[in-house]
Amino acid sequence: MHEGLAAPQRVARDARRVTAPTLFHLQWHDEIFPRKGQLTLFDLLGSEDKQLAAYTGMHAETKPAAVALWRDFMSRHLAAGS
Repeated sequence: MHEGLAAPQRVARDARRVTAPTLFHLQWHDEIFPRKGQLTLFDLLGSEDKQLAAYTGMHAETKPAAVALWRDFMSRHLAAGS
């Protein structure tokens, strides 16, 4: 992991401050970000409206279903704000 990302206190503090609706995408076999750390980060998010979407595959293997979910999530939340 890049040394700039190894800031657990900062990441935990900032995650608790996230209150916007959040879609958290996790690649189950991610070779860059360990799964346990990603799940811990998801749990730390301060948003009351958070969704975890996990897909099999390595870091760069984005499934079409994931892209569709991102688009739907953004459309719903942007429309709700107007």
